Order: sequence, then structure tokens, then C-alpha cells
Amino acid sequence: MENQGNTYSQLLELANSDYKLTAGEADIKGWTVQNEAGASIGKVRDLLFDPQNNAVRYLIIDLDDLGVDLESKGVLIPIGLAHLHDHDDIVILPNIHTDQFKALPYYVSGEVDQSTEDEIRDAIGSPAALRMEETIIEMDQNSFYNHHHFDRAKFYRRGNK
Repeated sequence: MENQGNTYSQLLELANSDYKLTAGEADIKGWTVQNEAGASIGKVRDLLFDPQNNAVRYLIIDLDDLGVDLESKGVLIPIGLAHLHDHDDIVILPNIHTDQFKALPYYVSGEVDQSTEDEIRDAIGSPAALRMEETIIEMDQNSFYNHHHFDRAKFYRRGNK
């Protein structure tokens, strides 16, 4: 299935692709993921990459045991929701609540499709939309990755400046 900018069957783990990080892109595999208060959330397992558009779309995060049945759960987080710590090799993931982690689908390698991405969008939502509506309206699939959740430049700015 393919829409402009959406190549669902082609998303690959960085470790299993020929993708080369470019200048300014840190190799974050194995880095700790923390919330904005500095509490550990998990570790970055890998990145999910769209080779057709030469773009990283998701962080693959193995969650810590957060005390709510989330032990060993691997999840996908859109790249634009996180950012790099100012100085340390840490990924900061602000504004994600435990209930959202619980609602995220388990990541299964090679099984990410439009339905999976829709589940992720529904679980995370857009903070402004969540305040305004009870449910997220259906996204235009042709512009799915044009959302701020996929802003790679935001991710790589240290401290999210």
C-alpha cells in the first residue's frame, strides 16, 4: 500500500537497512529515554526508517517496567515527539502519559502498516486536538507524515531549542 509519503510496507529498522546517518544525526541506539522530569522510560532499540523518502519516522523504544503492565513492551514513538538532551546521550520524551504508553500497540518487526500507524496516532494524539475533541478525526493519509509528530529537525535539536 502506498500513498504520497506513506510507504507502509517499506518501513525498515535502521539496523536492517543500508541507511547511513548524515551529519547532525546521532546514532541513538541503546540510549536511555527519559521523561521531562528525568525519570527513565526505557531504551532506544532502533529507529524505523522509510527508505523511499530517506526519512526516519519512528523511535523503537523498549519500555522499562513502569509499574503498569508495560514491562518489556516495545513501542513506536514518532520521531518529532522526542528530542535529544542538551549535553548527555539521552533522548527526552516529554508529554507522554502512562495511559498513552498502555494504549500504544506492541511493536512487531515487519508488521507496521496503516492500521498500526493509526493506532499510534490515536494513542498519542495531538495535545491540542485531545483538548478540543473526544476522538481524533481521521487523518488524510496523503499527508500523514506532514504532521509535527514526524518533524525530524525538532528531534535532532539538542534541548529542543
